[in-house]
Amino acid sequence: MPERIQQKRTKGWRKPPGAVSVARPSKWGNPWRVWRDSRLDRWICQRDGSAHSERFSSKRDAIDASVAHFRAVAKAKFDVSELRGKDLMCFCPLDQPCHADVLLKLANEGA
Repeated sequence: MPERIQQKRTKGWRKPPGAVSVARPSKWGNPWRVWRDSRLDRWICQRDGSAHSERFSSKRDAIDASVAHFRAVAKAKFDVSELRGKDLMCFCPLDQPCHADVLLKLANEGA
């Protein structure tokens, strides 16, 4: 069963054979970014190029919102057939939600 792999920039780390990077700036990248606004003491979820943003008191809530926004448009936006059966890589920690999980599920439904 395909899985999510945490992509790294550390010396000596290599992409596993056949794995596909879905991180930014690939065509599969999640356009909703999560960042901390220290002036407001809030976590922000904002789509690339948009002035609109959502504010959250916790990083986890902002990440959840980012993944939920991605899930809402992913099925209509992407032809995920080329990802079927492949491991997907992103920089998100494996213990946190990630848009790669959404892509894995969509690509392998009924497989």
